[in-house]
Amino acid sequence: MKATNKTTAHLLIKANTNSEWDSCEFAIVHISEEWKMEQAKRLEYLEPLKDNYQFQSMNFYDSAIDFFRVDEDDRPNIENLLGDKEWTFVELEKSEQERLTPPESRLDCYRLVFRADGTAHYTAYGKHTSEEFWTKEFSLPHLIEQL
Repeated sequence: MKATNKTTAHLLIKANTNSEWDSCEFAIVHISEEWKMEQAKRLEYLEPLKDNYQFQSMNFYDSAIDFFRVDEDDRPNIENLLGDKEWTFVELEKSEQERLTPPESRLDCYRLVFRADGTAHYTAYGKHTSEEFWTKEFSLPHLIEQL
């Protein structure tokens, strides 16, 4: 996995969990043309709500993400890849993602949560534990501009 300044089909983003026994340090969002069009449409839904201070969030089921943890050898080095950023585009070699280590929990109920200002984050839950996994927030309009 290699961080890059050019846009790619993979976005590496910091992640976490509230689990006492499992871990999750990062996630990879899979960006396709369909994903971009769907997010643009979802942002349009938020437009009438942007000045409504009582609005909290809007949730959409969205499974374009996979959560991971670093392995026993601290690979991949997320701090090295991200630096001081919350997310970055990455280039993945063929089948490299298959070698990454997922959390111990089997995840379910993947959602993309939108705030009125266009910031978003992903969540997922342990299928049998209900423990929460989430990504850092990111500006969806800013991300879409780069795509």
